[in-house]
Amino acid sequence: MSDFLRCLVGMFAAVAPFGALATLNVGKGPSPDRRWAVLSPLAAFAALAGAALVNGPLLDWLSISPESFQLAAGAAMAPLAARLMLAGDSMPAPRSLPSYAWLAPLAVPLLAGPSSVIAAISYAARFNTGEAVLASAIVCALTAALFAAAPRLERVPQVLVQTLARLSGGLLVLIAVEMVLDGVHSV
Repeated sequence: MSDFLRCLVGMFAAVAPFGALATLNVGKGPSPDRRWAVLSPLAAFAALAGAALVNGPLLDWLSISPESFQLAAGAAMAPLAARLMLAGDSMPAPRSLPSYAWLAPLAVPLLAGPSSVIAAISYAARFNTGEAVLASAIVCALTAALFAAAPRLERVPQVLVQTLARLSGGLLVLIAVEMVLDGVHSV
């Protein structure tokens, strides 16, 4: 598998768009206001691209080797992976969505949470910054498309959305274990 494809799949698993849809209860009752369908993935992309762009200076400033960071990144992805696999969503559903919901809680921490920011930094250090930024852009564009399609997905059973989120969680576990093992072998 090419480095870019590995980066793209890893970013998709870390952002977990299906987990985000499950959090928003798509397929379970009326949809909340979808004005944020483009804004939240755009804000998430800004956070992920920023994290990828500062990977080198950040790791240097913290005196952390990319290998050690990769080891920690794999361990830090475990909570999201467990939540996705066990609950079928990325986080508890917000009780209400205020006017700034496109930024918080939707862009941060739902899409650009610790796992996805860590993935952006790790992939930028591991492969290259351009690939990590491009992978983030593609994943956020796919997420925007899913969010925009959410009103049409209301007939989709919530269990299907949660199943896709659980599969994403399983993929994230595999990626996290691979990152930990690569980090251990590199150190």
